[in-house]
Amino acid sequence: MLRQIEAWEDRERNTGADLETSLTMADTAEEHAAMLSVHVHQPYFGSLKVRVGGREQTLYIGKHAFRDLHTGRHIVSWESEVGSLFYSDALEWSPRKGSQGRVRRRRQLDVAHKTLRRVTDLYDDEAGGETGGREEVLLRRLEEGSTAGMRDVVETLQPEQNGAMRHPAGTPVIIQGAAGSGKTTIGFHRLAWMSSAERGVHRAEPGRCMVLMPNRVLAAYAARILPELGLGGVSVTTPEAWATGLLGLEKLEVTDRTLSLLLTDTDNARRALAWRRAKLLGDARMLDVVRTHLWNRFGSALRGLRFHEPVELRGRGDLSVSLGEDDLARLLHDVFAADPLPGYRAGFREALEAEVLRQLNVGEDEEPGVLRQLSKPVTTLLGRIFAAATPVTEVRRLLADEQSLRASGLLSDKEIRLLLADPLSGVPTPRRAHADVTELPLMLAVQAFAHGIGRAEGRKLEPFDHVVLDEAQDYSPLLYALLARAARPGHLTALGDLNQGMHGYKGPSNWEAVAEQWPGAQVLTLARTYRSTRQITALGARIAETYNRSVRVQGVDRDGPEVQRYAGGQEAALIARAVRDAQAAGHHNIAIVTRRATETEQLAEALRDFDTDAQPITTQEHRYRGGLVILPVSLAKGLEFSAAIVTGADEATYDSSTEYERRLLYVAASRALHWLGLVSAGELHPLVA
Repeated sequence: MLRQIEAWEDRERNTGADLETSLTMADTAEEHAAMLSVHVHQPYFGSLKVRVGGREQTLYIGKHAFRDLHTGRHIVSWESEVGSLFYSDALEWSPRKGSQGRVRRRRQLDVAHKTLRRVTDLYDDEAGGETGGREEVLLRRLEEGSTAGMRDVVETLQPEQNGAMRHPAGTPVIIQGAAGSGKTTIGFHRLAWMSSAERGVHRAEPGRCMVLMPNRVLAAYAARILPELGLGGVSVTTPEAWATGLLGLEKLEVTDRTLSLLLTDTDNARRALAWRRAKLLGDARMLDVVRTHLWNRFGSALRGLRFHEPVELRGRGDLSVSLGEDDLARLLHDVFAADPLPGYRAGFREALEAEVLRQLNVGEDEEPGVLRQLSKPVTTLLGRIFAAATPVTEVRRLLADEQSLRASGLLSDKEIRLLLADPLSGVPTPRRAHADVTELPLMLAVQAFAHGIGRAEGRKLEPFDHVVLDEAQDYSPLLYALLARAARPGHLTALGDLNQGMHGYKGPSNWEAVAEQWPGAQVLTLARTYRSTRQITALGARIAETYNRSVRVQGVDRDGPEVQRYAGGQEAALIARAVRDAQAAGHHNIAIVTRRATETEQLAEALRDFDTDAQPITTQEHRYRGGLVILPVSLAKGLEFSAAIVTGADEATYDSSTEYERRLLYVAASRALHWLGLVSAGELHPLVA
């Protein structure tokens, strides 16, 4: 590797026929050298002894493929098809047509700083087959402390994770997994696998991919894994940021008034009404409700319009083109029937220009001149038909008009009354321009139909090469339908856990509702959780069993200290004691998890009186950089810490009669890798006592 890097960095070797070619070749060689240099200290992490055609050879597995022409010792990349043999339980494969290969030995090689530290056999047919080494390596890795960013699991991918990651390219997949099963990490590794040249026509260019995460704190935490996986150009953002960016409304304040009402209102009837209305706003049927509304809006805008313009053509004198209201209505009908991905406005322009050229019967060489002459009047006509239909105003017009809601015939009278109701009237709204999270998918639907949806490429919109949704249980079926339009067919991956749904008023009731929007989608289940010790996993399972009737999740049999309980006293003093106990146990990255964001600042101030300095994370603008932090459960979701302390772990804070509260308690209690503390000024919650 070092010889190859030296050769690439020698600019005198990389010369071409002229100066420009030489500079290009030298720059390209330096890029190759930089890419390879980061792998010199750990060139590989595993090996396979295989037998093919009667001949045995050893293959090395690394994060970066390398072909050594001098010695014949080659390294295959982990995401290659051959690399998959290192992770799977399969022992035979067909390397080429008509041949058969067999794995004789799998071996984990612990390499650091150019030094081989440990060798662990995972499988050895001469020693009787499986050795138990895979579990041994996994437990060693899990014993490590947390970091300030998500870690890659390239070296310890388990067979079920490997299978989910390598789900056939070009087909959508929904991965259900409990807290700590590695869903998010698998999503990023799948994206790296998709970016390999071996995917052929399904290969995804990182700069053309998007990962959606529920908040910016988690997005920043997870994005740190990207450079290690060669995914530097991937956009990691939130649905709200992507939506407002696509709508050109970046300064729009996004609220969640439904959540505010659910958390603060004591009127159960009003809470139930708000829940049902939010759920209906995210129903996939609303896509066709919006489409029908736009058809009527654009049809009304066409009334009384005609297109009559003179055209000058050399050698043919003055001509004119004329289209009446009926002609324009016919073109609009054809555009709606074609449902073009760039949107109805672009589709109508293309259809109108094609009709003009047909009427004039011009040759190919004359077409540019004709279109140039008609550009301004065509744009004026499009403005009269489409310009008034902005996503924000159009959604609010639709939701306030009973006739528009009834036009599609998809909604019942009861559902129409529900949409016309306003259970959120008592919840304050910002003074500046705003939109609610429950309205955003509808606004995206207007954008998708009228102006297109996808990835901005200059002034055009192109489909994403691949889209990954993390915490997918909190996204509406309507958003899933829109993302299917925004990405290449089949290039979608959803990662979620229905048991951790914190926003059920937006999310799907089951994965079948998602699969309906993604034709051909398959639901895969990660049945094992890897994050926490046996003691912490057992506590989380006990909470989840109160609302989840599915098969119990299997944890890794990794022993740790008993869950620590602190009750009966001043809360800040109990938390400070828990922090000292966690630090004494050797933990540095510690999270104090509160029920609400409003509690974090006050609690951080109170802890200073007990010689405890916890950095508060109260908004999505904050970033987790390790150490001792205090944050609400809504922002802790998806993060993991060496130790976690759950404050207010009592009935008054997490009402056991409300399923939503029990879900929150489960999320809070499942953030810790090794050490978990539960704190209550009074008695502990009956589910954790």
